[in-house]
Amino acid sequence: MLIEKKDKILANFKCQNSGNCCKAGGYVYVTADNIEKMAKILHTSPIDFRQTYTKKDNGWDIIASPNFNTNCLLDENNKCKVYEARPLACRTYPNWPSIWQSDQTLLEESKSCPGLKQAISKVIN
Repeated sequence: MLIEKKDKILANFKCQNSGNCCKAGGYVYVTADNIEKMAKILHTSPIDFRQTYTKKDNGWDIIASPNFNTNCLLDENNKCKVYEARPLACRTYPNWPSIWQSDQTLLEESKSCPGLKQAISKVIN
């Protein structure tokens, strides 16, 4: 089973900068600290950043969801505009519980993530 090789797969994971994970259908929650750091990179104030890039969802600030900002903070080349200050969900990808539920969910995610596909290939070959 592939998910039993999670640690090896994650150790072999190298982001290929496709931007596909940023377009995934999940929610990206942000903290006030995230907002402050991202605003600084974008040369704007935290207040302006909130107004432009965030939305409240059940009391939480989000910068992306299936119905809001579906390309998150990608530029025209699919590169993250705030990579150095990206939130926890972004920094921990692909180590998300939803991806590692089964071999099927892992393989499904690898169809859109070249880095994950490559890491799986290294571990099984």
